[in-house]
Amino acid sequence: MNENNKKVKSYVLLGGVIGFALLIMLFNRVNSRNGELVVISVDGEVVKELALDVDNELEVIGFDGGKNKVVVRDGVCYVNEADCPDKLCIKQGGISKIGESIICLPHRVVVTIKGSEEKGELDSMSK
Repeated sequence: MNENNKKVKSYVLLGGVIGFALLIMLFNRVNSRNGELVVISVDGEVVKELALDVDNELEVIGFDGGKNKVVVRDGVCYVNEADCPDKLCIKQGGISKIGESIICLPHRVVVTIKGSEEKGELDSMSK
C-alpha cells in the first residue's frame, strides 16, 4: 500500500506542476503585446527588418546557402518554405507577439518579433 501511495503523490505533484506551467503560459499569452517589427538575422547579423502590419514575402539565404521563405501576412509572420532537413522552422507556426521567435538552426536564421522603440514604451522588465 505504501508503494501505491507514493505513486499517487507523484502523479498529483506532476499534475500540479503541469497545471502551474499551463497557467503561466496562459498568463503570458494574454498579457503579451502584439509586435510591430520583424527582425531577420542570419548567423547573428541582421539582414532585414519588415513591418508586421504590411504583407510581405522574403527569401532569406542562410548559412551555407540554405533558403527560408519568410512571410508576413495579416499581422502574423511565419516561414512557409525551407530546404533544411527537419523543417522545424515551418512547424513552429506563426508569430506576432513581442519576443516570439522562429529559429532555423541548420541555416542559422532567426526571425524575431520586436516592438517599436520610438514610442518610448516600457518593456515588461522595467514595469
